[in-house]
Amino acid sequence: MFKKKQPPATTGRRVTQPTQRGPVFSYANSRSVRDDPIRRSGGEQAEQPKRPPRFAWRKRLPTLAVMLAIVILAVSILQVGNTPTLVIVGDSENEVFLRDKKTYEQAASSLFAPFLNRNKLTVDTAGITAEMQRKFPELSVVSVSLPVAGSQPTVYIQPASPALILVSNDGMYLLDGNGRALVTANQVADLKKLHVPVVQDESGLPVQLGKIVLPRQTVSFIREVAEQLRAKKLSATAMTLPAGANEMRVRLKGVGYFIKFNLYGNAREEAGAFLAVKKYTESHGIRPGQYIDVRVENKAYYK
Repeated sequence: MFKKKQPPATTGRRVTQPTQRGPVFSYANSRSVRDDPIRRSGGEQAEQPKRPPRFAWRKRLPTLAVMLAIVILAVSILQVGNTPTLVIVGDSENEVFLRDKKTYEQAASSLFAPFLNRNKLTVDTAGITAEMQRKFPELSVVSVSLPVAGSQPTVYIQPASPALILVSNDGMYLLDGNGRALVTANQVADLKKLHVPVVQDESGLPVQLGKIVLPRQTVSFIREVAEQLRAKKLSATAMTLPAGANEMRVRLKGVGYFIKFNLYGNAREEAGAFLAVKKYTESHGIRPGQYIDVRVENKAYYK
């Protein structure tokens, strides 16, 4: 019958009891726990790392010694000396116009002196070969051989074969089969040992060592004519190349005329034509007073 009174409402903030939760994660706290040796080992102090025993490096001495020996051996094997051995190959007859052997040895030694040429991996054998041939045109072949085990290289040189002696306004020069000037005649002790024809050049062109002086065809023509005359035991006292003409004039011992040859013709045929004319004139008592001309193919003239 009587209403129950409601309890008065509170105007303050309601306080709630915090619920039980796990601890709040903290990186610093977590790290300190992990880094703490006492926590890690359950309260016991962590063991200190063991130090290597004293003088342990002595055990590595044999290995270091072997490695050092390998390095020294590799350096000695790859090293190239600058005092090469010089070997002359080829015909001994061609050696008469070579320079003193010491000249070639000193030149080769200077080419091996640079640092890069003192090692088998970096030595420039092609450059050494080219430089030797440039300095000494009388050498037709130059080759360099490096030893497998030793350090002393070997330089092989082969002298060129002289083809003729050219007499010009600049002096006397030895030419090879290609018409290249090899050396001056004053460098040869005995020119007679070479047994090559001597030709007088009246063109007045300058001669340079190592350069082409006459065309190869001209050199071959001169040598062929000289051999054909020598085969008939005819001695040429003079062979001349006149200026401004593609001809060669040859004077023989015991006759008062000279022979005109065409340098662009066939040397064997022209020499044969001359021999036929010589035989004909002698058999008929004819004595040419000036020349016999065989420059025209299949024809010969005398005056």
